[in-house]
Amino acid sequence: MEILIAALLGTIIGWLTLRIAGYFLGDSTFTKFSRWTLSTIVIGAITFICLWFRFGFSIQFACFAFYTFIFLNVLITDIASRAIFPIVLVPATILALAVSPLLPMGFERSLLGGILAFIIVFGIYAFAGMYARWRKLKIKGGAFGRGDVYLATFMGVGVGFPAAWYAIIYTILLSGVFVIFFLVYQYIKTKRISFMAVIPYGPFFCIAGWAVMTFQM
Repeated sequence: MEILIAALLGTIIGWLTLRIAGYFLGDSTFTKFSRWTLSTIVIGAITFICLWFRFGFSIQFACFAFYTFIFLNVLITDIASRAIFPIVLVPATILALAVSPLLPMGFERSLLGGILAFIIVFGIYAFAGMYARWRKLKIKGGAFGRGDVYLATFMGVGVGFPAAWYAIIYTILLSGVFVIFFLVYQYIKTKRISFMAVIPYGPFFCIAGWAVMTFQM
């Protein structure tokens, strides 16, 4: 019975996430039944079932359910429009810090995780910007966005220290594997490779952060 309740909660959160994403993106597609609807509610149900298996109905479940909601929201908006909204992530990060004393990691490890993730990803963001200016590359939205820095900070707070370090490594590995497959696909389809393609990095932060948070990888 409890697993069905977890699945139902995940389904509701998936639907709610889609509505909120549609509001921020100004896209009515997300308020109608579409491929987004089915995929999002399925992902919501699966993630909540995983949380229930790991933590049961507990404080940890409640906190991580909220983090899952934020990760899912960013996943949708970044894939759909390469948009990550600080107005979502800043309050979410503050709230994650506020509830961290209720979790095994505690406030200090949560804060350290956020600081570590911020420093590393802000460094990547700054380097990517300088490199793009040096090479005079004109990439819409930038090679690496400020939204990724906000997201990484939230991820770091959510998983704590030292797990934030592993979450960033997994993010880099996931994005690297995706880029390789993307370039191979691009070459097969067009017989050439372009390194100017715009790739959203937010989904990789979301997947890696959620996996580390849930399975303590």
